[in-house]
Amino acid sequence: MEIKSPRKRELSQLAEFIAMDYFPEGVVDPATIADCSDVSYNYGNYRDYFDGVLEYEDGRFHIYLNTHGAFEPSIPRMRFTFAHELGHYFIDEHRNALKKGKSLHTSFYKLQRKNIVELEADFFASCLLMPEVRFKELATSKKFDFSLVELLKNSFQTSISATLFRMIELDTYPFMVVVSEANRIKYHWRTEDFPYKYFVEHGTGKLPVLTAAGDFFNHGEEYADTEEVEVSGWFNSYKDDYRGITLYEKCIYQTSLGRVISILWQ
Repeated sequence: MEIKSPRKRELSQLAEFIAMDYFPEGVVDPATIADCSDVSYNYGNYRDYFDGVLEYEDGRFHIYLNTHGAFEPSIPRMRFTFAHELGHYFIDEHRNALKKGKSLHTSFYKLQRKNIVELEADFFASCLLMPEVRFKELATSKKFDFSLVELLKNSFQTSISATLFRMIELDTYPFMVVVSEANRIKYHWRTEDFPYKYFVEHGTGKLPVLTAAGDFFNHGEEYADTEEVEVSGWFNSYKDDYRGITLYEKCIYQTSLGRVISILWQ
């Protein structure tokens, strides 16, 4: 399931307008937007029931934000959750549904969602925290490498994954993101102009062995630096000869989740 292009443009323009109205420069603060919009909120430990919830009662909107007993309001995940709930408020269809007593799906932070309401709120949050004009200006200010991802992440105070998704959405440079778990490819996203498409294990979901991510699952190897790998280690070619062509692979290790995020570019 995905959001159609006209709807994306509508949501992007809405988020961009709100971001520029409240924060024409600097980091967007969801709490300030909520305060100015008369949306109340509170932080609390709601265990594993939800990450965030927007409720309508007695003519007022209120956002519940789950700290899980540890998260600080300023960390990227909390900021994204807050922006996501503001999406439910600012998107007319979502807000009106709540006013009519309908329930929106409980929000949990996920890499991939299947519910269109949650997808729209996620997209709005991404556009709000990383306004298109400002983001593209910084994203194209230097040659692509992992330091650019870190620069964007720090500048907009967003997570690595949210930053990468925004870069792919705006097609700022040809690259691919591969998320692997248990030695299998769980998800992958690529820009339209990234030249490689079919994995070596295309159709099976297995993580290719001759990759930096493969070294983690097969040998417990973690690389602090960006690695240079053969294109043929990751991708099959049905027309071209990939011999001698290399890619850069930067791995982000989320060991507590048994997950590796690989960023691939030339």
